[in-house]
Amino acid sequence: MKPVRRSQLISPWGIGSMIDFPGDESLMVCGLDAWPFAKEECPIDFKIEEERLQTRLKVDHFRLPPDYRRPAKGVQYPNLKIPFIRFPRWHYCPRCGNMQELPLFGGPQQCDAPNYAEGLNCVSLNQWRRPRLLPVRFMAVCDRGHIQDFPFMEWVHRNDDWTPDCKLRLRAGRSAAGLSGITIQCSCGKSRSMAGAFNEDALDSVNVSCGGLRPWLGDWTPKSIKCGNGLRALQRGASNVYFAHVASSIYLPLWGESTSRGVVELLEDSDIWQSLSRSLVDGRIDIERCRGICEYNPKCKGIAPEELCEAAQRRLNGSDQIISAGEQTEEKYRQAEYEAITTAQGGEQTDLYIVPRSLAEYAPLVRESFANIMLVRKLRETRTFYGFSRCLPDDGRSYQKHIEDLRLDTSINWLPAVMVRGEGIFLKLDEKKLVAWEQNPDVIKRFTILLKNYNQVRQDRGQAPRQFSPKFVLIHTMAHLLINQLCFDCGYGSAALRERIYCDAEDTSFPMSGVLIYTASGDSEGTMGGLVRQGEPNKLERVLIRALRTAQWCSSDPTCVESNSQGPDSCNLAACHTCALLPETSCEEGNRLLDRVLVVGSPENPELGFFQIKE
Repeated sequence: MKPVRRSQLISPWGIGSMIDFPGDESLMVCGLDAWPFAKEECPIDFKIEEERLQTRLKVDHFRLPPDYRRPAKGVQYPNLKIPFIRFPRWHYCPRCGNMQELPLFGGPQQCDAPNYAEGLNCVSLNQWRRPRLLPVRFMAVCDRGHIQDFPFMEWVHRNDDWTPDCKLRLRAGRSAAGLSGITIQCSCGKSRSMAGAFNEDALDSVNVSCGGLRPWLGDWTPKSIKCGNGLRALQRGASNVYFAHVASSIYLPLWGESTSRGVVELLEDSDIWQSLSRSLVDGRIDIERCRGICEYNPKCKGIAPEELCEAAQRRLNGSDQIISAGEQTEEKYRQAEYEAITTAQGGEQTDLYIVPRSLAEYAPLVRESFANIMLVRKLRETRTFYGFSRCLPDDGRSYQKHIEDLRLDTSINWLPAVMVRGEGIFLKLDEKKLVAWEQNPDVIKRFTILLKNYNQVRQDRGQAPRQFSPKFVLIHTMAHLLINQLCFDCGYGSAALRERIYCDAEDTSFPMSGVLIYTASGDSEGTMGGLVRQGEPNKLERVLIRALRTAQWCSSDPTCVESNSQGPDSCNLAACHTCALLPETSCEEGNRLLDRVLVVGSPENPELGFFQIKE
């Protein structure tokens, strides 16, 4: 079996997703109950601590997904594997069309049944020549996340009874390339094409509703009390079969600003921190325990107990503030990050190291457009998988509801996550110039088109409208243009850079108007200062001007610039694959809410653009 990278088990292949493996295998990732160490103490090298995110998701800690380790001398925990089940269970023979329901775990996958119609007898072939059964590409899902095999028997017999002796056969004719060319035949003589199977009420017409099946949790037998929702037929490779929900957080070790690197490393050791934080004296860190740690732990060489106690108390005080904050929206959650970055908090000895640059060092275009430029030389991001949905993206349900779909045992109070380190450039737009630009009637008129298109899609899906501003579209599109230009100038892979947008929509009392462009791809790419150097004076100007000039003209113009709806869900204006779109992993909005006209203007109305490039 081919190994799966740790980061891929966070997104796009989290729990409940299907992965196509070599050998015509389609497997589904099992729930947390079946993962290694699920109900045991987590080994130290798999444990991740991120207090802000833990508080938000109401879990004790995070854990790295197991990595592939060959058994060898000195290797801990070899043969750790993520469990999978087979899904879908219905398979068919590409030679004779015979269909079989295979078991969830293991079992033969070669055709061994005689064909009743054309005399093609696969069972008579040599074992090495028998065709392998292929997973069918049809399944049924509901918008609560349940999934089950497509009801082929019910579909063929159309509310008539059938016997256990009935055998199905899938035939793909040459008369049509679509669903009408695929016919399901039964040994009883009945047959029906797949035409119409994807209609909204197609499965209701054969009296099939959702049985509440959750195969990834071993819950694959229909319940006496069914889900009650309608089922929808989808193809196995469709993009709306699975939407991974990922929460991310920039680590803020603000307690370590004036602390030595050795003390920071000690307090970031989860065993030492738990030993100190769980043995408080009158609500404070115990100095005697600090003395014991400094005396007997070899990592504490040269560290004074008083210094360790003082830094631990600062961290404890910060943890109390995090806990009192309670559950927050995404915007509220990012306010702490925005404040820490714009004030250059952190330090060289911590995992957040920010160097502010004076605007006076930059060219006029930069000075007139930005209020703050920060070079983030070090950052640490934690990404955790907390749930998934089917048919539609996240509908705003609580995090806890999503977590319930990942395990049966409620004592499992952890989530899979990955921790990556990188660097970045933070740009904060000038607020006064933004206010004047947003009051432009032409800007408001153009933005209203985009807002209407986006919320119409949400309304059609049964989701609540979302409020955002022209400022958000500007920041978002500017980030895309800069990332595309940085890929050309620096040689980064197209998916190596990410955006993190800081913009106020709910709480206008705390204005935010910035974006962090950073590398956090989990490998060595972009970790040696290449991105930060592009934020230096005389370099950032060149990147910005090239990005803006490129955005003035798209090779798809005039079609692109004149479009009133294009891209995913028709939620972009002047933005297409040629000029502004990024890989899905780099964009926070799924390549929606983009318009380069709001950044650089249009040929007819340059004043629409926030940036004015002088020839």
